[in-house]
Amino acid sequence: MLNMIASSNGLATRKGLSGQLGGDEDKALFRTLRSLSDFILVGLRTVHDEQYKPPRLTEEEIEERKLSGKRLLPRITVVSNSLKINRETPLFSSDTYSPTLLTSESSRDAEKTKLLERYEIISAGKERVDFREGIDKLTMQRGQIVLVEGGPSINKQLVAADLFDELCITFSPFYSDDLDSAIVTTDKSYPSGHFEEVRKIEINGFTFSRYLRNRGIQKSLANR
Repeated sequence: MLNMIASSNGLATRKGLSGQLGGDEDKALFRTLRSLSDFILVGLRTVHDEQYKPPRLTEEEIEERKLSGKRLLPRITVVSNSLKINRETPLFSSDTYSPTLLTSESSRDAEKTKLLERYEIISAGKERVDFREGIDKLTMQRGQIVLVEGGPSINKQLVAADLFDELCITFSPFYSDDLDSAIVTTDKSYPSGHFEEVRKIEINGFTFSRYLRNRGIQKSLANR
């Protein structure tokens, strides 16, 4: 499941950050999707740029997770080939929460050994992270709902591997002048008919759209 926000002209950032595109309305959806997920998949650059913190849920959300057999908090899984993490980033400096690192076999053994003292490391793929293998390894542990929060490079790789079953896209009322910013992954990133919009809500200028993957059309095209 992908959760992204796009500027009114379709870009991924405003003033260099995706957080500059959002508002209270978007943050509410962001928290809800996190509360439902088992894993949160995000690239290292996004973690550093957006100054990621450990996930925070309400007591009610935590209680619901207990009743459904989930971990108390979703597991943030940071994707990186280099494993060059900035330990001053709130997510990595926390004393109470430890993310998982998803990397490839090409990452340096010295870095892995050093980081294994504090973080769980999952290797998938030889030269680059193999997302299909990595997600399979994650979901074998506990839980099936993987929430992807970017960045754009990771999204493109997941689109290419056809791993998304659901897209939750917020269209912001804010225009972006970040002309070097990536275009946000949406249903338009796929051939026509591959995703179907099943819900659309407009609040205070924000448009929230939910799309589900139409696997039937893929089978139909394959049988032609």
